[in-house]
Amino acid sequence: MTIGFDAKRALNNGSGLGNYSRNLLNALMQHFPNEEYLLFSPKVKEEFFNQLNGQFKIALPETNLQKSFHPIWRSFGIKNDLQKHRVDFYHGLSNELPLTTHHSPLATVVTIHDLIFIKHTEQYPFADRQIYKLKTKYATKHAHKIIAVSHQTKNDLMELYGVKEERIEVIYPIVDVLFQTTDWTQQTTEIKKYNLPAKYILNVGSFFTRKNQRTLIDAFDRIKNKIEEDLVLVGGAGNMKNEIEALIVKKNLQTRVKILSDVSNEDLPSLYKSASAFVFPSLYEGFGMPIVEALFSKVPVIATKGGCFEEAGGKNSLYINPVSTQEIADALLKVLNNESLKTQMIEAGYAHANTMTGKTIAEKMMYVYKKV
Repeated sequence: MTIGFDAKRALNNGSGLGNYSRNLLNALMQHFPNEEYLLFSPKVKEEFFNQLNGQFKIALPETNLQKSFHPIWRSFGIKNDLQKHRVDFYHGLSNELPLTTHHSPLATVVTIHDLIFIKHTEQYPFADRQIYKLKTKYATKHAHKIIAVSHQTKNDLMELYGVKEERIEVIYPIVDVLFQTTDWTQQTTEIKKYNLPAKYILNVGSFFTRKNQRTLIDAFDRIKNKIEEDLVLVGGAGNMKNEIEALIVKKNLQTRVKILSDVSNEDLPSLYKSASAFVFPSLYEGFGMPIVEALFSKVPVIATKGGCFEEAGGKNSLYINPVSTQEIADALLKVLNNESLKTQMIEAGYAHANTMTGKTIAEKMMYVYKKV
């Protein structure tokens, strides 16, 4: 079977959607090497292509016109390339399909990660929101099967787009193999590089309102004199970073709260593994992969009650009301001051995270492909 993929993010994006795509592609190649995998992308960044393992074939726009107007190629011109390469099946890895799908006999699947552009409109410009709405509406209408990365996303699709439940399969993302390979020597080197405190609480996420770092800082401020740990916030993009930095100064926490904005994917596992606890009080996510990354790193997790957070965190993480400063503070004290609880959370969390490794997820995805 020749399987085509929308690989724009896989070959050009270093964050969430890119990681999801590369992890899935590598798992499929490893566990189902006899299929042919063809990656369609307007361009290729070598650093991301080098993260793929196996004999992937690349399909790029061929004419100068297609290269200059590659969004049009991805939406319309790609139809001819799919036919030329005799693709049997096409997977849109990031919320969209070519806009010619409904005129084609090609079997299709689309992964929908989240509906943040509807749930948290403040994060996106108006024009971008309209484009995302149209692409998601088209993809969910015409895909033969929809992959939702969580039951939270599945429910959002049913509520906001009227998608019938039987058209949706929930398949979780794969935890990055980097979290399975970091050794202690590498970890020690990276801790020194970032000048991290000896003990710290970790939060990972971009600086947007829905990530809710303000409330986490308020909670930390309440208990800072009761714990040895400092607070480390890891995040790159986001329009709230300046406000977060101002809050840290206002509360005189410059020596206790550290922001890291330049952490590479390769270094991130070490930062998780050395943390005393991981806190994720986000207001909305499509899945919450940082929770799984923390569990796989054998770190106890405190996260938001309900929705995808409990899917990602399993039964033995602690869950809080994300707008309650006191609940977050109490949960931190509970975990940091109780070694037996901490050990129990780590062991159960690690077992839960291991249900999201490559083999399990690749088998589920290939079953959907063949079923479609």
